[in-house]
Amino acid sequence: MKRFLRIVATILCFVAASRSARAQALLPASFAGWSATTPPSVTPAAGLDPLLGGDAIAFREYVVKSVEQRSYAQGAQTAAITLYRLRDPSSAYGAYTYLRNDSLSVANLGSYGGASRERALIVVGEMLLDVSGQSKQGRPADADLKQLADILDKRADHTPYPSIGEHLPDEGRIPNSEHYVLGPRSLARYVPLGTDDWVGFDHSAETIVARYRIAGKEETLLVASYPTQQIAAMKFAGMLRRFVFDPPGSLPTGQTVLFGKRVSSIVAVVVGAPSRQAANKVLDQVGYESAVTWNEPKQTLTEPGIGTMIVGAFMGTGAIMILAIAAGVGFGGVRVLVKIFLPNKVFDRDKQIEILQLGINSKPIKAKDF
Repeated sequence: MKRFLRIVATILCFVAASRSARAQALLPASFAGWSATTPPSVTPAAGLDPLLGGDAIAFREYVVKSVEQRSYAQGAQTAAITLYRLRDPSSAYGAYTYLRNDSLSVANLGSYGGASRERALIVVGEMLLDVSGQSKQGRPADADLKQLADILDKRADHTPYPSIGEHLPDEGRIPNSEHYVLGPRSLARYVPLGTDDWVGFDHSAETIVARYRIAGKEETLLVASYPTQQIAAMKFAGMLRRFVFDPPGSLPTGQTVLFGKRVSSIVAVVVGAPSRQAANKVLDQVGYESAVTWNEPKQTLTEPGIGTMIVGAFMGTGAIMILAIAAGVGFGGVRVLVKIFLPNKVFDRDKQIEILQLGINSKPIKAKDF
């Protein structure tokens, strides 16, 4: 009996897990003529290490929540789609720059996209799509992938993407070399200066890295943005104490030399520059401008002309005069009518009117004389 109950409990747990996975699935059953050939396979964050392998550490820094996989077919053509669901659009953009390589060119797919003949990476809100096809037949067409992105966009997070890339200079930058980084282990992949948090991710720092080719030689620019100027100054001071920055004279051989500067809450560091002049050519283009916007309610009223004001003054005065005349006529008319129809009952009652007299005249004054 106990064995039977265990089997039933196991089956129920399996069914519940299967339903939960289907409830979390985001990839559609079909799109643009492509039909799913397998049910969705959703792997939660706790079980991603075997799936992601060496990239698991980086994806944990980008805070991946789940990974969904599904296969599709259109006629004889097949494709495999992996959907990474991350914390927010910033994390999705960072994971996109992490997976992107030189073989992928910029594509008009989703918010950010890169594609080759066999593979495509597409960012849709907090989701990152990795689409791969057979080497001979290739991946799904761009029009088909746009339709898939539109389907997912209805359920995507539409908070803004990071704007730190605006601080990267355009001159000399190698295409597709930008990498948005949110953790020290991912940063060490592009700037191998240590796997500890020397930039300050524990202080809510965000960084972007790009490669530049100056005078035929490559160098790497790291731009870090901090919540306040004080945190930026503190972290930059720590970098100056830890690393060799802009030594006087010629650059020492066999030693990593850094060049950098701080502008407000932005810290820019150049690694691997062949000379001080080459580093400054990139650093001088990094700036920071703050803008304060004060939105006030829009006023639709305008001041009237002098003629309108004069006419309005006369009309207002006339209205007041008419009101005064109407009030006087009304009060007097009511009094006269009451005295006609109700004589000595409301007004001019002798017994209720007393008159103080000095007695100067011999004729006494009576109330009915008024």
